[in-house]
Amino acid sequence: MPDQESTIKMPNFQLPLVVDVSSSPLQVGIPQPNGWLRIETDPEQAMEGLFRATQNLFQDQPDDLNAIDAVYYCCGPGSTLSLRLAAAFVKTLLWEAKGRISLFQYNALDLAACMTKESINSIQAPFRMGKRFVRTGKVRAIGQKNVLLEEDALEKYPQSLHLLGPRAIAIEISEAQILKYDLNSVNGLTDLNLVSETAEQPAPYSPEPMTFKKWEGVIPAKK
Repeated sequence: MPDQESTIKMPNFQLPLVVDVSSSPLQVGIPQPNGWLRIETDPEQAMEGLFRATQNLFQDQPDDLNAIDAVYYCCGPGSTLSLRLAAAFVKTLLWEAKGRISLFQYNALDLAACMTKESINSIQAPFRMGKRFVRTGKVRAIGQKNVLLEEDALEKYPQSLHLLGPRAIAIEISEAQILKYDLNSVNGLTDLNLVSETAEQPAPYSPEPMTFKKWEGVIPAKK
């Protein structure tokens, strides 16, 4: 039986764009079938860095944003604000293109599984306080994602590779288990198409609704 990579028909795009603000630095790039034409990164938040990185990406290039015919949007996990800003940016591109751009969406945990040659069974990333994302399943495929309590995630999946978050690590992770999230480690469209799904509009990844403490009707007295 042929493997998944050999059975997927590769789309033929002239100028695809990858928008990935799931990690720091944020990354934008122009993928090719087996690599990248160019990748730009920016250490700032998406509000400033995304537009600057995209501008740098097309600097000295024969084409510009108007020539894009496909966008690969990373839906997260990551900073909610950054993901929403990136989604707004992609929506603007789609609106101005008037149906000319194809949209694909992928999860950073699935793409991260393409960034290592090691044999892995799980990848973890920080979620909210005391919780972690755990991605399991085949490499170079859309895997299963769950949110577990931190202690359960570490106990059940001790051999996981870990993606770092914006905050300092509150748990001990060996250097060998930390996976650098770098688009340069991805085999361009070959990997992207194996972990992406078509979408009408970009939608940030939100596995659990936000919860807020209920107001008790009392305003604390000022000291």
